[in-house]
This record gives sequence, structure tokens and C-alpha cells, in this order.
Amino acid sequence: MKTPLSILQDSIIVPLYKFQKDFLSKNALHASCKKVANFVFNCSKETALIMLIFNAVSIMSGHLSQIGGLKRSKRENKDYLISQEKKELALDLGLTIVPPFLLNNFLKKKLESGAITTPEAKEKLVNLVAPVVGVSKDELYSTEHIRPIKETIASVCSKFTDAILKHDKKMPKKLEETLIKLDQNFKSKLPDYVSKFPSPTLEDIATDFDNLAKENKISQGILKKLHNGSAYDDLCGQNNGILIMATIAYTILASNVIMPILKNKLANRSYEKQLAKMGETRESIKLKKRFKECSYSMFEDSDLFSPFSNTDSLLSQNKETNIFDSFNTSKKNDTFSSFNTYNRISSQSAGLRI
Repeated sequence: MKTPLSILQDSIIVPLYKFQKDFLSKNALHASCKKVANFVFNCSKETALIMLIFNAVSIMSGHLSQIGGLKRSKRENKDYLISQEKKELALDLGLTIVPPFLLNNFLKKKLESGAITTPEAKEKLVNLVAPVVGVSKDELYSTEHIRPIKETIASVCSKFTDAILKHDKKMPKKLEETLIKLDQNFKSKLPDYVSKFPSPTLEDIATDFDNLAKENKISQGILKKLHNGSAYDDLCGQNNGILIMATIAYTILASNVIMPILKNKLANRSYEKQLAKMGETRESIKLKKRFKECSYSMFEDSDLFSPFSNTDSLLSQNKETNIFDSFNTSKKNDTFSSFNTYNRISSQSAGLRI
């Protein structure tokens, strides 16, 4: 039989220690920071991709903080606001992640294949860079290295299922079997990159050219025709700049034009559903508001009690001038008042005094 101390140890102390060791210890923090640093370093050449990822993280954190604030608040309709905020979170993430990645992949294929380029950049690649590196014209505009969206999604899902299977070793058998089938299905959609001979990319060609330039194997006349004397800065920098401009333009358009329209439609739709649950419509709510306003204006204090206000003023005036005031005025006009006035007037002129 377990003692209270053993129960406390197994249910509270040991799980807390494992949580602290796996997530809050120095080794855990160092490992997590190292993973983030490796991710940023590997994707640093994809500046547009990094911008999209961190934009999605900022949008998610903003919505989650808003939901947490609503949960701690004391509003009467906080449940409705929380559900609305969750819908806007899903809408924001959908518009922030999916369309920009599709746009980025589409533009990257067009730029790498030479469909979108300038005559000057094409002339530099074909006539200056390619002969030095030793690449044929057929290999210059290859897009085989660019993964389609389906392969990217399959690769991410496969890594996710692998991580779950490795981390959770005590899961139910049915769940484990379904995850294994999903993992095999995702991996079947990925091509065999080992047996496939990779074609040189534009980045590889530009990097080889710059390495030869560092070894002083390229004349200065050729290097002067390139931006900063580097093929990577000239050719790859141009493509990255176009991708960054497209990403910024889409984020501005999505946040200032598309999202307000969709949020307004979503709010109207959820409001109509809420009214339908209450058995109301927009017209019935408007009629009720008009009825309340009319009834309030009819029974307003200034209109209803206006006759009584006149009588109150008359009574207040009568109270101020009561019978004692008339008595006091008659008391002031006594018999000696005429004698006093005569005496005062006569004392002013000495010539008329007898």
C-alpha cells in the first residue's frame, strides 16, 4: 500500500522535476536555443521565408494574448468575443501562411527558370558567369531543386509524425498504427533525392564564381561588370530583392485591405447566427430600439410634469410673499414716517428753518 509521501512523490514531485529538467533546465534551454539558431541560419538565405514565419508568429501571439485577456476579464459577452477571436486567429494564420508561401514558390520558380528576369541579368549570367564556371546554357535555368508545395507539406508532416512516435513511447497501439501509416504515406510522396543527380542551382553557380574570384583566377574587367564584384550579390541578390518586395506587398495588402473585409463579413455572419439562436433578426432589433426611444421621449420628465412645474413656481412665489410681508410693510408706514421725512428735508436747508 502506498503511503501519502510516496503518492505525493509520484504524482507531484517527480513530474515537476521531469518538467523542469526537460524544459526549464540550462541544457534544455541551450538545446532549444541551438535549434532556433540552426533554423534561422539554414533559412537565412530565404529572407522572404523568414519574414513570413516571424510574421505568423507575431500574429499568433497577438491573438493568443487577446484571448487570454478576454478569459480573465469580467465581460458578460466574453464567450462570444473569445469564439470570434479564435475564428479571426484561424483566418489570420490561413491568409498569412498559405498564400505567401504559394506566391513565394511561384516567383522563385519563375526567377530561377529565367521567365522573370532583366536582359542585363541574363547577359551577365550567360556571357560572364557561365563560361568561367563551366556550366552549359541548358543547366543555367534549372528548377528541379525547388520543391513543390505538396512535397514540402509531406516533408513537414513526416517529420512531425516521426517526432511524435519518438517522443511518446507509451501511446495506444491504434494511435501508433495510424501514425505509422500516415508517416509511410507522407514519405511515399517524397522523391528519391539520393538516386537523383542534382542539377546546379543559381546559388551554386554564383558561389563557385565568387570562390574563383577570391583565388584571383578572374580578371578585374569581368568583376567590375558585377555588383560589388560578386555574382552572388548581383544575380541572387536581385532575385531575393524581388521576393522580399512581393512578400512585403502581400502582407500590406492582406493586413490593410483583405483582412478588414473578411473580418467584417465574419463578424456579420457570427452576429446573424447569434441572433438566430435568440430568435431575433436585425429588423426586430431595430424595431425594439425605435420603440424604446419613442417611449422614452413620450415619458420624459420635462414633458410629463411641465404643468406641475408652473404651479410649483406659483406656489414658491406665494410662499416668498406671505401675509407677514404685507404686515411688515404696513408696520413700516406708521404715523411718524411723515414727520421724519419732513424733518429730514427741512434740516437740509437752513434758510427755510424758523
